Amino acid sequence: MTANPTGPAKAATLAGALGAYFADKKPKPGAAKDKALAEIGQKIYRGGNSRTGLPACASCHSPTGAGMPAQYPRLAGQYADYTYAQLQGFVKGDRGGEIKNASGKLVEDVQGKVMATVAAKMSDREMKAVAEYISGLR
Repeated sequence: MTANPTGPAKAATLAGALGAYFADKKPKPGAAKDKALAEIGQKIYRGGNSRTGLPACASCHSPTGAGMPAQYPRLAGQYADYTYAQLQGFVKGDRGGEIKNASGKLVEDVQGKVMATVAAKMSDREMKAVAEYISGLR
């Protein structure tokens, strides 16, 4: 007889299955719309900003933007407006605090807190540049 997971175990199983499903999806072709802004974003994505202590996005989300599905999401090909909005959400505190698990209990969003700290080190222009670069990343 196999156990049917419940509560946090069920949430982890479902999250893993969803991650695997989306990790296997092929991105649709696309390109950054603003090449000059994307070039700035590429430098930040690959190397961060040592002046402000901003780490390179690639260190967690991989150089290709594929992410590390168990911890960090795929970013490659994401719409620039969406990525920018998510970065703003981290800065404003709309993201990166607590999330509800499968049983409805509030738990700490550890990766979200890391991103909130990272996004707080970004200027608005850097956010837009990185978002633009990510939109053309394949």
